[in-house]
Amino acid sequence: MANTKKVTPSSELKDRLEHLLFADIANFWLDLYRQKYRQLVDELAQWELLQNMPDGEDQDIWLLRQAIAFLRHRVEHKQQSLQKLDAGYLLFIERLSHAEISAEREFHILDYAQQLGATSEQLRQDKLAFNRWFDEGAVINRYQDIVADIEQTLKFLIGKLGDLSNRYLKKSSNDIAKAWQTLDLESFFLQLLTKTDNEHVRNALYRALANQVQLMHNHDGDPELSANLIETLVLALEEVNTPHLARLDILEILIHQRPTYIRAFMQQLIQQTDQCQLNAEERLFILAALPKILTSQNTLSHLCENLLMQLAEHSYPRVRQSVIEQAGNFSISFLQNLLTERLKIETVDAVRFTLVKQLSSPRIDTDNFTFKLWWQLLSGNESFAIKRLTLELTARMMLNQQLETNQPNSVFTTYINCLNERLQSEPVLAIRRFISRTREQLVAFEHQNLMAELEQVLPNSATLSQLDKELDEELLGRLLSRKAQQSEGYNVSKK
Repeated sequence: MANTKKVTPSSELKDRLEHLLFADIANFWLDLYRQKYRQLVDELAQWELLQNMPDGEDQDIWLLRQAIAFLRHRVEHKQQSLQKLDAGYLLFIERLSHAEISAEREFHILDYAQQLGATSEQLRQDKLAFNRWFDEGAVINRYQDIVADIEQTLKFLIGKLGDLSNRYLKKSSNDIAKAWQTLDLESFFLQLLTKTDNEHVRNALYRALANQVQLMHNHDGDPELSANLIETLVLALEEVNTPHLARLDILEILIHQRPTYIRAFMQQLIQQTDQCQLNAEERLFILAALPKILTSQNTLSHLCENLLMQLAEHSYPRVRQSVIEQAGNFSISFLQNLLTERLKIETVDAVRFTLVKQLSSPRIDTDNFTFKLWWQLLSGNESFAIKRLTLELTARMMLNQQLETNQPNSVFTTYINCLNERLQSEPVLAIRRFISRTREQLVAFEHQNLMAELEQVLPNSATLSQLDKELDEELLGRLLSRKAQQSEGYNVSKK
C-alpha cells in the first residue's frame, strides 16, 4: 500500500480548495453562486477520500482529481434524487386520477406532501388549509420548486465539473489523452445522458463535453469517443425537440469526431433539406454559428472552405457577416479570395463594414493586395460610413506595408499621393474633410520625432523658438493641425 500523508490542516485545505474552485471565475458568478461555492468547499473538505494524499503526488493535480471525483459523486446523487422525484410525481398523479371522493384525494395529497419532506406540523397546517387554499396544485408547486432547485444545483455542479476537468487536462497537456482516460468522464457523460430526459441536465452535459473535446483538439489529443456516446449525440442532434444551444454544442463535439457526417449535416441545413423542422429565426441562429464551429478545427479542409463560401453567399446578411468574423482562422489565399469576391457583390453596409475591417490585417497584405482594395473603396461609389472606415484604417495599413519593405518613405509617398488625388475628385465635402484628417495623421505618424518635440515645447512656450531645426511651414501646419485635432478629441472625451 502506498504511503500517504495528511494534505494540510483543515483551514489550509479549505483555502487551497477555494483557490482551485474560484480560479478564473468572474466576480459576477462568484456573487451569484457564493452560497453554493461555500457549501461545496465545506463538503469537499470533509470528504474522506480527500484527507490523505499519496507520497510523491503533485498537490494541485491530486486535489483536482479528487475534486472531480467528488463532483461526479454529487452529480450522480442529485440525478438519482431527481429521478426519484419524477417517479413519485407520476405515481401521485396516477393515484389522484383514480380518487373518486374528496377524502381519498386529500389523503393522497397529504401523503405526497409528506414524501416531499413536509414535517408533522406542516402536514397539520396543510390539512387545516384544505378548506381555504391547499389542494393538489399547491403540492405540485412544491414538487416543481424542489425540482427547479435540484436542476439549478445540477447545472452548477456539472459546470464546475467541466471547469475543473479542463484545468486538469491543461495541467496534463504533455499527455492529454492519458489524462482524459484517467478521468474516465466519457462513461460518466454517457450514463447520465442515457438515464435523464431532463433538458437542463442534458444541456449542461453537452456544454461541458464540448469544452473538453475542443481543449483536447487544441492540444492535438483527439481521443476517439465511444461508439455509444457518438450514437447518443447524433440522435440528439437530429431530434426535432433538441434545444438550439444544445444542438450547437453537439456540433462542436462531432466536428472533431465525425467531420464527414457533420459537413453533410451542415450542407442540409444550408440547403434547407434537413429534418430539424426549423423556422426562419431558428435557422438563422444555427447557420450564423456554423462558421465558428467549422473554424474550431486546427486545419480547414477544402470541403470546409466550400461550406464557408456557401455560408458567405447566404441570403441572410447575418450569416454572411458571421463568416467574415472568423477571418483570422482562414488561410491567406481563401481569405483574399473571399474579400475580393464579396466586396464585388455585397450590398449590405453592415456586412461590407466587416469586410473592410479585414484590410488592417498584416498577414494578407501580399503583392499590395490590401492597398488595391483600399484604393478601390476610396475611389468607388461607397457609402459615407464605408469610406470613413477605410480612411480610419489607412494609418495601420501604411504601417503594415512599411514594416515589410526597405523603402518605407516610398510607401508613405504613395499613400499621400493617393489621398491628394481623392481630395481633388471626391464630391462629398464630409469625406474630403476625413481625407484631409487622414493625410495629417499620416504626416504626423511619419514625423513622430518632430511631433514629440512639439509635445515638449508647446505646453511651456507660446512660440516654437526652442525647436533646434528649421521647419517647412506646410509640414509644421499639418503637424499643428493634427495636434489640435488630438487635443480637441481629448477634451471631448473628458466632457
